[in-house]
Amino acid sequence: MRAKLSMLTAAGFCALFFASPARAAPAVGDIAPSLSGPELDGSDFDLAKWRGKVVIVNFWATWCPPCHEEMPALEAVWRKYHGEGLEVIAVSADRPRARGDVKQVMHYFTYPAAMLNMLGKNDFGTPDMIPITYVIDKDGIVQNILRPDIQELNEEGLGDEVKSLLAAKVQEKKPEAKTDDKP
Repeated sequence: MRAKLSMLTAAGFCALFFASPARAAPAVGDIAPSLSGPELDGSDFDLAKWRGKVVIVNFWATWCPPCHEEMPALEAVWRKYHGEGLEVIAVSADRPRARGDVKQVMHYFTYPAAMLNMLGKNDFGTPDMIPITYVIDKDGIVQNILRPDIQELNEEGLGDEVKSLLAAKVQEKKPEAKTDDKP
């Protein structure tokens, strides 16, 4: 109970830090917004180019204890399902001067990361709290949003969700019905 309370207190602090988001965050059922830019290693990512794959977008920070608690679960799911079509991008909300700290933390993980302030395109906006994780299906639809105050991110739950989404077929767009105005 004490651990859960301290996690929620830390999550509450993280929520206060980002009290004014720049854009409205996507909701479950929405098409995932644009997100692209350089990863910490210098390579570029573009969420739009990952269409047809399951994607996890995790907003976190080095100073956020609940973020650190989730990272091993993200790593385990990444390692297990990356070869089957899972992509993960961890977006650090740290200030630019903390880039070295972000790289140091990410040294222990193999999934890619980027800095929020370095993104070329970010239609997710600034998160109103961290950690916050978006699970996006192959069609680019947000299927789940994980926050420690609502639904804890853990390896078993996230792994089961990713496995299910990977097994789902991409929805093919049905051709629109043609209307012929001729009698």
